[in-house]
Amino acid sequence: MHGTLELFPDSILEKEDKITLMEDFSVVYQSHIVLEIYNPSGLTHATTKLPEDALNKIQYFEANIIDLVSGKTIKKVKLKDLKSISYQDQISLYDDTQIKIFELEGIALPARVEISIQRSSSSNFFIEDWYPIMYYNQKVRKAKLELKYPRILGLRYKEQAINSAVSEIKASKDITLNWHLEDLSIIEFGSDEVIPVIEIAPQRFSLEGYTSNMASWEGLGAFIAQLNRQKDALPLNFADEVKQMVEGIEDEYEKVSVLYTYLQKNYRYVAISLGIGGWMPRPANEVVATKYGECKALSTLMKGMLSEVGIESQYTLVFAGDDHKPLDRDFPNNKFNHAMLRVPLKDGVIWLECTNSFLPAGFSGDFTMNRDVLVVTDKGGFLDRTPDYRQQAYNSIETIYEIELLGNGDARLKGLSKFSGFPSIGYLHLEKHGGEKQRRDYLNRELGGTGILIQNYSIEKVTIKEIPVTLINFDGMIQRFGQQTAKRIILPSHWKKLDPSMITNGVLNWKEEYIIRSERAVEMESNESNVKIESDFYSFHLESKVSSEGIKISNQLEINLPADASHETKEKLVTSINQEFLKHQLLLKKLE
Repeated sequence: MHGTLELFPDSILEKEDKITLMEDFSVVYQSHIVLEIYNPSGLTHATTKLPEDALNKIQYFEANIIDLVSGKTIKKVKLKDLKSISYQDQISLYDDTQIKIFELEGIALPARVEISIQRSSSSNFFIEDWYPIMYYNQKVRKAKLELKYPRILGLRYKEQAINSAVSEIKASKDITLNWHLEDLSIIEFGSDEVIPVIEIAPQRFSLEGYTSNMASWEGLGAFIAQLNRQKDALPLNFADEVKQMVEGIEDEYEKVSVLYTYLQKNYRYVAISLGIGGWMPRPANEVVATKYGECKALSTLMKGMLSEVGIESQYTLVFAGDDHKPLDRDFPNNKFNHAMLRVPLKDGVIWLECTNSFLPAGFSGDFTMNRDVLVVTDKGGFLDRTPDYRQQAYNSIETIYEIELLGNGDARLKGLSKFSGFPSIGYLHLEKHGGEKQRRDYLNRELGGTGILIQNYSIEKVTIKEIPVTLINFDGMIQRFGQQTAKRIILPSHWKKLDPSMITNGVLNWKEEYIIRSERAVEMESNESNVKIESDFYSFHLESKVSSEGIKISNQLEINLPADASHETKEKLVTSINQEFLKHQLLLKKLE
């Protein structure tokens, strides 16, 4: 089933893990790992990264590296020998996390690595999930987990692809759960096999004195509400400024938009994570004073600003980004990495991504779209779902080209493009952050097909409520727009190719219109076309005709893929549609 990888894995693993919850809400993690490595690609399987901060401590670490041929110990590594790095990046200003790293370097193979670790966390707010298989192309001989917890605190777990029954030992104060797995199948890189895991979550939990119950989403929401209490109160002088910003504005959305735009222009996103600061937002008055904050702080400040002008909003937790996993609605758990705002208006709910500096209020692109979120209220929390933005208004491109064919096959070009929703994002980012060279390179690459050279352009941002729209006027040259023979010119009916990046959301409404005039006399040799194609996931309509204006070509392509369509499915569809475009070239006959 797995080919030669079953015979030649990158490493062979035996491991025993113990996770022990204490009555004071602390957690102790103990691990003993034995790893046999036979080829260089397995060296990274020994890499161990241990975070340490105000909540998490490393008590013990030891690694013994043994030559499998001679049986001799090559090297011993203790905790003091590990290198340490700070967990920071270009957007982090404060973070107290240090990461201790163990890596194998310059080791003769085959080798056995024996690693023993003991760590502790002062809080059971986040309990690590357990993975019996730690890497792709790894053979697991044995994997054991002992999970012990006090009855008074409780615990919940959820199994996925675990082929061993759990055993339970009940004592007067504690319950111990044991899993024992053997001879697990290798999971190859790129495989769609389900990765075995036991997800673990607390029932009663505490974080630096703040306690709640995670058996329900309401309980987790109540905990976040404790952390956030009174944090959105604005300084009095700033509260007056906020009211002045929206003075005379009646429309609710317009008020939100004005305040959101002010936040974007005047506050900088900076990640801050110090102890409980990873979950507790900084007070709004501090954010106003410093002009920066992380997602929690900026969302809290925006919440306070909206409250000051009589608009309710709700602090919301979400797992943002490309690598999110669907939330299990039946297994309340702390699986979030980002905060935003839910704003219920009379015309419907909008969502505010308070760390974005250029998108309009109510639109956050694919960063947080179409996923379950925990909405926090004063009384607790409830689950909701962010919009999927699959309406055509969020996925639309309209372009008009005026093309003058020159005698040498090149062409002069004028164009007007309107990008709405997702297609607009790249241009908005370019307008906000791009230099002149970046802009020209991007426009030459994106505004048309091959051979385009933009000479003059203007970029205009407009917003139709929460839908971002970019209008681009441009002119320039096209090299070899038409293929030339002695008697004919062959023109593309669809000059720009479809690209997978244009259907990130699986939906697209793409309209193009060409007015083509020729420097030399020509006539249409191919039949004036009226092509209609309907398939499961797209429809295509092409019309071409000769008029007093010149040769007029109109295209409309509508794509509507399932919401869960894979990247591979999108690529196959794009290839199929581009091949269809090539079938409908226009043939002009030269008359002189």
